[in-house]
Amino acid sequence: MPTFRYAKSQVVLHWVAALVIALMLVTGTFILSNLPNTPDKIGMLRIHMMMGSLVAILILTRVVLGRMLPAPPATDAQKKAHLAQIVLNLTVLLLAASGSVLALQSGLFDAVFGSGALPEDFKVFTARQVHGWVAKAVMALVALHVASALFHQFFLKDGELARMTFRK
Repeated sequence: MPTFRYAKSQVVLHWVAALVIALMLVTGTFILSNLPNTPDKIGMLRIHMMMGSLVAILILTRVVLGRMLPAPPATDAQKKAHLAQIVLNLTVLLLAASGSVLALQSGLFDAVFGSGALPEDFKVFTARQVHGWVAKAVMALVALHVASALFHQFFLKDGELARMTFRK
């Protein structure tokens, strides 16, 4: 059983980021993408954009804290886990960046925070295609991350999941 535990600040950031990312993926995939681009959609887009910015800030904060605070012992398994975490973080940041590029290309900032109109269809913008593909990649990586945590918890029973809890 590992004795290393992440700092409380890292645990909080992990779970808040996980919750916001899950909400963003669900609402973006199953709600926003199916709504017509009418003024009724603007409020949800505003929330989606602000939460996307929050996710980027949370991920960047996690990276900075990860560099400042003690890290788990550098075993082969931990090196692989660290690489997987880097890929997940970069993919989530790419998702936020593609959303920002889409907002710039489509005039979404003016529509959501000003008096502009929504474009007829976001899918005509390359950044929208990228945003959709990257969202699917994030979903796959999150599923892999969760499966790995559950594998450690229930099959290996090595206490790995306890590192991301507040229990002592």
